[in-house]
Amino acid sequence: MHKHNAESGLLLQMANEWIENNQERIKTMTRTEWQALDEGYKWPVFKSLSPEKKHDFFRLKIEQVRDNFEWNKEEQAHINLLHKFFINNPDLYNEEDEGKKSASEKFILEWIRKAREEIKWSKKLTYGITTELDDLLDKEGNVRTTSKSNFTFKELDIEKKSK
Repeated sequence: MHKHNAESGLLLQMANEWIENNQERIKTMTRTEWQALDEGYKWPVFKSLSPEKKHDFFRLKIEQVRDNFEWNKEEQAHINLLHKFFINNPDLYNEEDEGKKSASEKFILEWIRKAREEIKWSKKLTYGITTELDDLLDKEGNVRTTSKSNFTFKELDIEKKSK
């Protein structure tokens, strides 16, 4: 366990140094370029993006989900609802607006609840759509990754928050 923490800390330090040395590249980075990063760099780089860039990356992710799979009418309507929410909230990642953050979280949790309970999507699929920024590979919720890194992030506990 201690070794894993040390490795994770070292990788995070390396990612932070890379971010510091690549500020200009990060400012113009596309979602495709971000997806090509090593897994251990993706989250730290994402956190360093501007609110507008974060919003754009997730909007593009939702469009990838919407456009690359065969969805039934109910599923398509549900994905369109999420897409419309992103289109109508361009300042979604403005962390200074607590009211906006709270309303956004409430919307997302309700969207996930409906997807799980009414549409019967798996936790993995809803997580793959709403939390993972990499491309969705299938309707089971698998996402494309670039490598197997020891650097991991705690999964959001959607079950507890939505109750």
